[in-house]
Amino acid sequence: MFGLIFFAIILVIIYKYFFKNNIEKPQGFEDVPLISGLPVAWAYLRQRNYDEIGDLLRKLSGGHELFLSRIGSHIQVNIASPDYAKILLTQSEDNAPKSEQKPEGVLYKFFGNGLPFSNGDIWRTYRKLATPAFNNALSPEMVGETTLDLFSFIQQNLNRPIDVFEVMQRTTIEVLGKLAFGYKFGCLESEETPHIIKVYKYIISTIVSPFRHVFPWITKFSNGKFLNAIEEFDGFIFDIIETKRNEIKKNHHKGHDLLTSMLELGEQEGIDTNIKQLRDEMVNFFVAGHDTTSMSLSISLYYLAKYPEMQEKARAEVINILGNEPNTLPNSDQIKEFKYINAIIKESLRIHPPVPVITFRKLKKPIKIGPYILPVNASCLVNAWQIHHNPKYWENPKQYNPERFLDNEKKHPFSWVPFSAGPRTCIGQNFSLMEQKVILSMLLLKYNWTLPKNSINKDKLLLAPQFLLRPVDLKLIFTERIEG
Repeated sequence: MFGLIFFAIILVIIYKYFFKNNIEKPQGFEDVPLISGLPVAWAYLRQRNYDEIGDLLRKLSGGHELFLSRIGSHIQVNIASPDYAKILLTQSEDNAPKSEQKPEGVLYKFFGNGLPFSNGDIWRTYRKLATPAFNNALSPEMVGETTLDLFSFIQQNLNRPIDVFEVMQRTTIEVLGKLAFGYKFGCLESEETPHIIKVYKYIISTIVSPFRHVFPWITKFSNGKFLNAIEEFDGFIFDIIETKRNEIKKNHHKGHDLLTSMLELGEQEGIDTNIKQLRDEMVNFFVAGHDTTSMSLSISLYYLAKYPEMQEKARAEVINILGNEPNTLPNSDQIKEFKYINAIIKESLRIHPPVPVITFRKLKKPIKIGPYILPVNASCLVNAWQIHHNPKYWENPKQYNPERFLDNEKKHPFSWVPFSAGPRTCIGQNFSLMEQKVILSMLLLKYNWTLPKNSINKDKLLLAPQFLLRPVDLKLIFTERIEG
C-alpha cells in the first residue's frame, strides 16, 4: 500500500513541477528570482529541521529581499525585507486583504472567518469587539494562579526529563480557557489529557500535516473523522457561548473573560453577534493564544537550559524585583521592570518565530514596493523567518543573544515581526508577552532546569516544519531551587 502511495506521489510531483514548467514571470519582475516550490515541498515532506528550510529558501532566492515562488502554476510574491514588509503590512485592510480560504479547505473548516482570516465588515466589527475585551482580560494574577497549578504538575515530575512543550501547552490551554471562556479544562490536574483537548489536538495535527497540504487528495479518506472531530469541538464551543448568553441575561455572570466581554459590548453597541462568528473567533483566539505562546515559552526555557549563565542572570533580575520567595505572583507594575526577561522573550520570538510565514495577502490595488509594482490579485506573503535571520539587520542572526535587545542601537521597526504589524497586527500580542513574563519569572524563582545529557536538542533546537512550528522531543529536567 505504501509503495502505491509513494509512486502516486512521485507521479503528481512530476506532473505538477515538470510538465507545468513553462511559467513566465509577471511583467516588470524579470530580474526577480523565481524559485520552484519543489525543493521546499520535498524538505517539508522529509520533515527537515526548519532552519534547514530557511537556509534553503535563502540559497534558492540568492538572499534577495523580494523573490517569487511557485507551486505548479501558482506564483507568490515573497517579502524578506523590513522595508518591503512595512509597505505591505501598513496597507489598508481593503487594499491588501487576507487571502480568502476555500470553504472546502481544512483551514476554513476549522478556523472559519475568525479575525486572522476574515476581511471587510466582518473583520472590522469583531476587531472592534475583541480589542477592549482583550484589554479587560490582561490579568497577571490569573496567569500567576495558573502557574501555581503548573508548579503542582511539575512537582510530580521533578528530577526527571519532561516534555516541556507539552507542559507549556497544558499551561497555556488553562490560561486561555480562563481568558477566553472562563472555563477550566483541568490540563494541570493530572497527566491524563482531557477528552476535548485530545479532540482539539487531533484536529490541529490534521491541519498542520505537510502531506495534507502538498497532497490533499491523499488524505481525503480521513475527512470523515476530521469533520466529526470539528463537530464535537464545535458543540463544546457552542455550549459555552449559549451558557454565557444565558448568564448575561440572568445577570449571573462573573469575571471578564473574552467571550463575556464581547457579548456585553455587542449588546451595548447594538451588534448582533452571530453564534457561528463567535465560534470562529473563540477557535482562533484559542489556537493563536496558546499554541504560539507555548512555543515561545519552550524556546526560552530551552536556551536558558543551554546557557546556564543566562538563566542565572534572568533569575537575579527576578529576585531583585520580586524578592526570593517562591510562589510570588508578579503584578503589572513589576512586570514592566523585567528588562532582561523581556529581552529573552523577544530574542526567542526572533530566532524561532512560531509562525514563520505571518501573512498571506491578495491585492485589490497595485502597490509599489521598491522598484516593483505589485499588480492587482498578486498573492503576497511576509516571511518572518527570513526577515529575522537577515544578516543585514541582525548581527550573527543564528546566534541566540538577548543582549541585542538591551543595547541602545536603533533597529528597523519591521525587522522584528513575530506578531505581524500594521492594522492586522496580532490582537493578543500584549497578552502573550505578559503571560510569558509571568510564567518565566515564577519558574525562575521556583526551579533550576537543565537539558538531559542525551538530549537530541543538545547542539541545536530541532523544529518540525509545520504551519505552526513545533520543537522535536524537547525535554528538560527541573529541580527545586535552593534559596540563597
